[in-house]
Amino acid sequence: MEITVPSLLRIKPDALFKIGKYLRTEGLSSIALFFGEGIRDLFERTIRISLESSEINVVHEEIVTDNAIEKVFESTFAIPGKARAIVAIGGGKAVDYCKYIAFLSHLPVISIPTSISNDGFASPVSSLLVQGRRKSLKTVIPTGVIVDTAIIKNAPSHYVLSGIGDLVSNITAVRDWKLAFKNSGEYVNDFSVLVSLNAADNVINHPTHDITDTGFLGVLSGALVMSGVAMEIAGTSRPASGGEHLVSHAYDKLAKTPSLHGIQVGVATILAARLQGERVEQIIRVLERCGFIDLVRSRPLDRADLVRAIEEAPYIKENYYTIFSEKEKREEARDLLENDPLLKELAV
Repeated sequence: MEITVPSLLRIKPDALFKIGKYLRTEGLSSIALFFGEGIRDLFERTIRISLESSEINVVHEEIVTDNAIEKVFESTFAIPGKARAIVAIGGGKAVDYCKYIAFLSHLPVISIPTSISNDGFASPVSSLLVQGRRKSLKTVIPTGVIVDTAIIKNAPSHYVLSGIGDLVSNITAVRDWKLAFKNSGEYVNDFSVLVSLNAADNVINHPTHDITDTGFLGVLSGALVMSGVAMEIAGTSRPASGGEHLVSHAYDKLAKTPSLHGIQVGVATILAARLQGERVEQIIRVLERCGFIDLVRSRPLDRADLVRAIEEAPYIKENYYTIFSEKEKREEARDLLENDPLLKELAV
């Protein structure tokens, strides 16, 4: 089995100033450049100076405003043949869009996230609209990841908290994967499990969970990259996506006002960990220390919608066994939402 991992990885303050240098080092002198909405206005001068000083030629440029798969096809065919890489600068929509272009065009993609609300900036999966419905599609893992932790620090705090919520779900996702093995014999890749859990532990065991600290943000960014690598090793999203993700996907469909993906996943992770009896106090501790719990208390999920999402979760992915596949566990989950002191505050 061939496994690809990012060969270019820079996680540091002011990394954006050195984009041109990093691309030149990789031999990528002609690029197709894609920005998320609003990103070019914020960082264009810095990016232009960096690219021009390293003689990087931009042969195609676009702003990603729509993640429909039809638009991805249009963009793919619009890229000149002399492009040697796709460079995505922005949030999850722009990065997912460009990963699928890279998949279609057989070009490397360099991911430069301006927020780290989930592990998508380094994963081999793209979330796109297919016939008007969001679908997770297998794609390529980025060849390069550049994270400017100074930019991440200045992004709205709920994006970082969402990233933490997404990361701690590795613990319940791995447990669900092992439950699937016991239930149906689904193959578990032990090395990808190790990578996934180490990524979560790096953040959980960090001495500070201050989301304004660039050192912590660097550790969190690296951990999210490792989650993406764990999925690439496994050839499935299993190491970083279990029942808690299915609940979040169902909530997206059912809720009147969905929250950020990682916020929903973080709440569902607490619930899944309670059901599994796995490391729940560790998960709650890190989510309390970083400010995640306080954020959700101020903007709780809708309990009725969450209950419906729990019932819908087993039907989101076919043959994807999780703790929520068990009827008695779904009943227990509903009881926890009604009676658990913390969960009562997070879903009102």
